[in-house]
Amino acid sequence: MLPESPPSPPADATPVQGLDDLYDIARLAERLGVEHATIRVWLSRKVPWLPQPDGRLNGGAVWRATTLEGIEMRRERGRPGRKPKFVPAPAAADVPRTGMIPVVAARPTSSSTAG
Repeated sequence: MLPESPPSPPADATPVQGLDDLYDIARLAERLGVEHATIRVWLSRKVPWLPQPDGRLNGGAVWRATTLEGIEMRRERGRPGRKPKFVPAPAAADVPRTGMIPVVAARPTSSSTAG
């Protein structure tokens, strides 16, 4: 007599997702090619392209793989939160440059002369 095979799951059942479905900070940092601290900084700055963690596991942030789908495409390169480069107002740029600034000699004061 052959052993009975286990019952197959119903077709509409969602697949069981294990720990392979979870990304912690270290795994996400490896995926994006950055340091762990960089992920922590991005989380604290709440960069718009990085979704908030789906939960916490042993005190650390974790994301589902489905939450992070396409994160490489959404990621903005460079330092998040960097201030835009200063561009002077057009009025300041229109001021003509007249050359060297004249040197004005200081007048001697009464305390500098011996009496």
